[in-house]
Amino acid sequence: MCLLHCHLPSARLGHILPPKRERPIEVKALYALPDHEVVADLIPGILEKRLATEEAIARIRATPGMVPVAIDPEGEAGEGAVLWADIGDHPFREWQFMYTIEKLSQDGLIGEAFTTDFAILQDDRILADPIEPDGFLFHISRCGSTLTAKALARSPRHVVINQGGPLQRGFWATITRDWTREAEASPENLKAFRNLVLAMTRRRQPEQVHAFVKFISWNTLYMDFAMRAFPQVPALFLYRDPVEVIASVLRETSAVLWAKGRRQAGFLIGDDWRETQEMGDVEYLARCFAHYLEVAEQASGHVALVNYTDISPASFPIMLVRGLSFRPDEEELALMLDQFRFHSKDDSDKQAFKVDSAEKRASMPDEDKRLVAQICGDLVARLDRSASNLFAP
Repeated sequence: MCLLHCHLPSARLGHILPPKRERPIEVKALYALPDHEVVADLIPGILEKRLATEEAIARIRATPGMVPVAIDPEGEAGEGAVLWADIGDHPFREWQFMYTIEKLSQDGLIGEAFTTDFAILQDDRILADPIEPDGFLFHISRCGSTLTAKALARSPRHVVINQGGPLQRGFWATITRDWTREAEASPENLKAFRNLVLAMTRRRQPEQVHAFVKFISWNTLYMDFAMRAFPQVPALFLYRDPVEVIASVLRETSAVLWAKGRRQAGFLIGDDWRETQEMGDVEYLARCFAHYLEVAEQASGHVALVNYTDISPASFPIMLVRGLSFRPDEEELALMLDQFRFHSKDDSDKQAFKVDSAEKRASMPDEDKRLVAQICGDLVARLDRSASNLFAP
């Protein structure tokens, strides 16, 4: 597969290399590329099989495993298109949604797949036994959000959408016309978003009763939009020292770096996108993350803040109860806490978790650390002291 090498600078490809690990975990950065491009590569023919609305709705309702897997913002006549695939009753256990699609594709376990008009998201008939979300997870990136989502996903009673493909770039690129206009929280756009989420959280196994959605990091900038679509759903915002986050991103790449020099980058930094074309990666990432932190600080609705340093097996129940108003029983909580023993990006549970904060900080030159602190330091301190922080002093 040439997917990555055709799009990403080779210096940013490769492996996650935690300290003293015997065998590095290979990570193909499927999450860094536009969702419709990844899915079109993993499910050949999905774009070519286009169904009219009535036929598509009949297939969706008749097929319990049929869910949205990506959104093509161009679609037909530039109006956008939704990509659907039958993933059966496979639980979302992989550390990201796209790796679930990749695994099923490699194993030949994806059933029928087709594309529809984006407008189908206005039709409530696409909702077949949806589970209303119990909580949203927003984050700055590389800050314990994958750990949190995978812990939740360990219960067979939970549907956990971990950076769902259609929610990464496609939906937002469609309603903003590739960031040439605002993502207006109009009744039409809010309904499309709500129906998209509920179509993804449909019940595909009888025991599934709860759903959680973890968004890709930069979707934090659309936090208020998401909370308006689901006003009763509580949310967590997880964050970490941006020096450590940036050190990780520079090692592994991200969708944010893919956007650099494109119109989307202007939205990410909250300024003219053309400025990012010549901007160094460290400054660009720091400005993106500062924007996330500002939005999280000003968020309305039920948003609780958690610093990465406060995430532990002892604090996790507090995050669930006080942050998400979710109270699992002891057996279910034990299942979730087991995730803390493993590296969250290893779906085989063969690699033990190891603290790597010091190593990440040591990998960044002092000059870059000072730049990041100048751009983000005060924001992190304010979130640490915020009344919305679950573990504030």
